[in-house]
Amino acid sequence: KLGLGPRTKMANIYMQKVAVYCGATLGKNPAFATKTIELGTYLASKRISVIYGGSRYGLLGKLCDSIVSNGGDITGIIPHFFLKNDAYSAGCKEIVVPDMHTRKKMMFDRSDAFIALPGGLGTMEELTEILTWSKLGLHSKPVGLLNVDGYYDHFLEWMKVGIAEGFVKVSSVEEVLIVSSDPVTLVDELSKRWVCPHTDNPKMKEVF
Repeated sequence: KLGLGPRTKMANIYMQKVAVYCGATLGKNPAFATKTIELGTYLASKRISVIYGGSRYGLLGKLCDSIVSNGGDITGIIPHFFLKNDAYSAGCKEIVVPDMHTRKKMMFDRSDAFIALPGGLGTMEELTEILTWSKLGLHSKPVGLLNVDGYYDHFLEWMKVGIAEGFVKVSSVEEVLIVSSDPVTLVDELSKRWVCPHTDNPKMKEVF
């Protein structure tokens, strides 16, 4: 398992908000939806607020429904052009932004940690970008990968190849990424390894 080393947590300060990246379709494997619902239910039970992409479709919709139905807090950040397709999800708070770049930046700013579930190109882009920002020293927030039924096995193998070929540093992965197939384990690991930031990182102002 990839993960962070031990860190010190400030007294009475805990991870409060998590950004979740996942697909706007359900995928072919029913386990994708099942694990998404398990994740949403557990986050709601732990009173951890969720920031997500705002859609009512696919795994995004399952995530929102599972959190709302269990009394949790979830906010969708959605570009205005998605509203034309009635893409927003009922029951969750919505913030409409002008474009995708603003959406990603706002999700980053409002979150203490990140979780990627199965998804397509958009999910992969969000996951690799947040890992890249960590490598560049723009943040130290932990990143969780919910590897449902081996969906991300090939991605993890690709990173091993990247390490072996000298394109990816071991520290870029091991110090940030936490991998698990179980939603409860993943959330608990993120919570234990999250560190309360003392100040905003000025480097983030240079990203956008």
